[in-house]
Amino acid sequence: MPLFLSMAPVLLATGLLWGALDAPDAGSPGAAEPDAVILEGTTEVQGALDPDPVDPLRLQQGPDFSFSRPLISFSFRGGAFLPRAQGQFYDFIFRELTLDSGDLRSFSGGAELGFWVGEYVEFFASLDVTGVTRDVEWRDWEEVVGGTPRPITQTLRLRHGPVFSLGAKAYPLGRGEHLSQFIWTPSRVAPFVSGGVGVMGYEVEQWGDWVVTSPQDPAFGDIFTDEFSHGDNTLLTFLGAGTDVTLTPRLGLTLEGRYIWGEDRMGGDFLAFDRPLDLSGLRLSAGLSYRY
Repeated sequence: MPLFLSMAPVLLATGLLWGALDAPDAGSPGAAEPDAVILEGTTEVQGALDPDPVDPLRLQQGPDFSFSRPLISFSFRGGAFLPRAQGQFYDFIFRELTLDSGDLRSFSGGAELGFWVGEYVEFFASLDVTGVTRDVEWRDWEEVVGGTPRPITQTLRLRHGPVFSLGAKAYPLGRGEHLSQFIWTPSRVAPFVSGGVGVMGYEVEQWGDWVVTSPQDPAFGDIFTDEFSHGDNTLLTFLGAGTDVTLTPRLGLTLEGRYIWGEDRMGGDFLAFDRPLDLSGLRLSAGLSYRY
């Protein structure tokens, strides 16, 4: 026992020296290999989870993002309808009544449902209505009552709508981009062109006092009270251009100008007009759209 105790310090020192000699150097390849393996493994796992890493600065610069591209959009809009107002009927009312083409401009309202087909095309169905009512007087005629002249008045109402349209929009610059497999960001501004066809309902009404203005009529100069009206449906075509402005990933502002071509033969109480009624005009609108 005294011999074993006397050898213990020697055995301990020998073990410590052997362990120091057997341990690899910190700068040798053997020492760096475990760290390299761990680092390489971490890189491979990260690449598998996100094959297209996103630069955080790009997300901060864009108008926010969503996890998928929208498929449907729904919008409400309002604006103005500026009729072309040309032809036989308009020539008559502008000549005989205190009215001009600017008086026929009116508010327009509508709604639209769109279906996205990729980044560059959208198909849509829309419904719009517009109308105007004006109180007018005969320009060159007055009624004398008790020796006092007074204006001869009537009311004119023109309605365009409901207007049901089917069409498409093309976005030459696209509407957004995929930053990765799971992240889509919309463009701040996306210009487009549009076109399509539709069906327009319309109605023309005039009521009040009338004057027989034809010198060939035996009743020339007579004044009578009556109501004239005519309404029907007709086909239309349109072309337009505008832009979508992104407010949030789901909410946008749409600005559009759309020119509509349409006409129809007048009937009902307006059979005296043998030329088609001009229903063409420019519709300017602004509205909010929700993307889903």
